[in-house]
Amino acid sequence: MKPTLGWTMLSREEMRQAEKLTSGDQDTRDEIGFLLIHQGFADRFFPGTSVLHTRVRYALFVPWLFEHAAKNKPRGSDLGAAIRRDMIRLAIRLKKRERYDVIGGDVLGRLSSQPPDQVYWTALRQWGILLSGINTRSESLRRLQASLRKAPLDDDGGNLDEDATEVFSSLPKPPSGWDNPDSELDFKMSSKEQDYLRRKLGLLTRPGDKAPALLAKLAEGRGYYPSPETSLPRELDSHADADDKPALRIARDAAELSAIGRAVYGALVEHLRTEDGKKDDGIFRAALRSHFDKYEAGASRCDLEALKVLLPTIPPYVNDVLAQTQAYVRDGKPEAFLKLRARYQYSEVMRKTGRARLANTLKAVQRRNEWEPGRHNITPLHYRWSVVRKMLNDLSGQS
Repeated sequence: MKPTLGWTMLSREEMRQAEKLTSGDQDTRDEIGFLLIHQGFADRFFPGTSVLHTRVRYALFVPWLFEHAAKNKPRGSDLGAAIRRDMIRLAIRLKKRERYDVIGGDVLGRLSSQPPDQVYWTALRQWGILLSGINTRSESLRRLQASLRKAPLDDDGGNLDEDATEVFSSLPKPPSGWDNPDSELDFKMSSKEQDYLRRKLGLLTRPGDKAPALLAKLAEGRGYYPSPETSLPRELDSHADADDKPALRIARDAAELSAIGRAVYGALVEHLRTEDGKKDDGIFRAALRSHFDKYEAGASRCDLEALKVLLPTIPPYVNDVLAQTQAYVRDGKPEAFLKLRARYQYSEVMRKTGRARLANTLKAVQRRNEWEPGRHNITPLHYRWSVVRKMLNDLSGQS
């Protein structure tokens, strides 16, 4: 009889499935808390960015589109509706020239579930493209609506209406043909557009700190990053200050420790599914073995005490998972993942309560029965580097 939990009884097909899980195409669900590390370092190094970002010219497309809709909407019509129509047209225009990275490009003719203004709003605010004091989309619409009204004048010809009507910070002019809804657009920026965004990014500081953010220095450095690797490249260190250099090192090591932790979670779910009477595919146990080969050094080396200082908001139970996972890695026995069950179970219950898969409940059994292993991400944390790399390449004019 084929053993259900045998460590070495893994077929080549099972190994291929394990390799597929490292492709990075899975969901970014965060059962245990590893994405808290991702978010913490990504916000430190690259403030205002999001995994939903595609190309940096959207940070200009959105304000241009808002202003265009305000100036050209029919009298008495709804400004929000005019903006939505223009965003649909924007995707259609871009798709004529651009094959990838068009927000809404796969649903042409209707608004995407995550439209450009929603995707880039935090960036517009944090990068200083929105004027100070405008935190919400509704406030921007209120100001744009106010700008359309003819302000009453006093006896000297001055405005009586003191409502602020400006929304964006001294934007560069839109490209030729911007007002023509049938003209084509692409992601290539003029030198004035690049300079404008570079100046805005150059003012970014680390959260809670007055020191320049790494993204500010990278934007000013005008570098080009052709490698498609998703991990933080070593060349970033030459732009980092004395505080960010060790932070980059810890972030890289934590990314590898988290990759092993994600695989541990998958292996634990597999094990519990066998206890539930379900088939054991052994995919994540195979992934653990290959992950040890790839990531054991960085995972073992990760300075967890320094990580706590850099990311003080990570809950103690997540820090405990990290410490126990590191001890497991240092022990060098990937097959011994079951000793982490209690720690991982507690962390998942703390984060997911009734949706936890590792819990000892009937609801957890149901959740394990619905488990889709191909959607569980076991790749190292990337800290949004792929997004930032594309952004920097666009700013350099070499994308």
